[in-house]
Amino acid sequence: MPKYFLDVFENYRYNYQRIFSILYPSKNSTGFTERNLSVNFANAYERINPSAITWFEFQFGENNNLHYDAVIIDPENKRLLLIESKRFSNPHTKIESIANDIDRIQNVKNKYSPDFMSRIPDISNYQIFGVILADVWTETRKKKQIYDSFVAGTFITDFLEDNLIKYPSLHNATYYVGDFDNLPCDAPKRDVLQTYHLVFFAWEI
Repeated sequence: MPKYFLDVFENYRYNYQRIFSILYPSKNSTGFTERNLSVNFANAYERINPSAITWFEFQFGENNNLHYDAVIIDPENKRLLLIESKRFSNPHTKIESIANDIDRIQNVKNKYSPDFMSRIPDISNYQIFGVILADVWTETRKKKQIYDSFVAGTFITDFLEDNLIKYPSLHNATYYVGDFDNLPCDAPKRDVLQTYHLVFFAWEI
């Protein structure tokens, strides 16, 4: 994985570590809203790359009927990150949703190219990355399989084979896993959070 992603994702995990040390965000469930994944990742990226800017719910498409959860534009390093966030609350439907996200991200260079070129100056000189942010609670067998596939770097191979055939660049996807097994002893619901994990994969388009 490129070092800039390693640094960003460790910073991203540390954001969550700080939050969980003093706050358990959810009430009456184990779910945290997806938006927090995008926001905390963007904060981590911008902290390391101060020239970067982020826009959430970035609309595009012929009738503005499509969106990415977030886009990060880094003019100094010439990078564009197209971000989608998911909770593996329902593994089957979320895996299908990620497949659709990948289609939408991959199409930025062909189907949606005129839209982006008119709105982001110099985009033709940018590296473009797809980023799928997710979290998973490993309290069921299926979710544990998903987590293990991220650890092994095989999530796409195991669950998204059709996308892999359509988009060979996914063979070069990089993976990251963030765990929370070293929270302070007085962190709220520390034991519950032992089964919570941040996962991601990213690839250059």
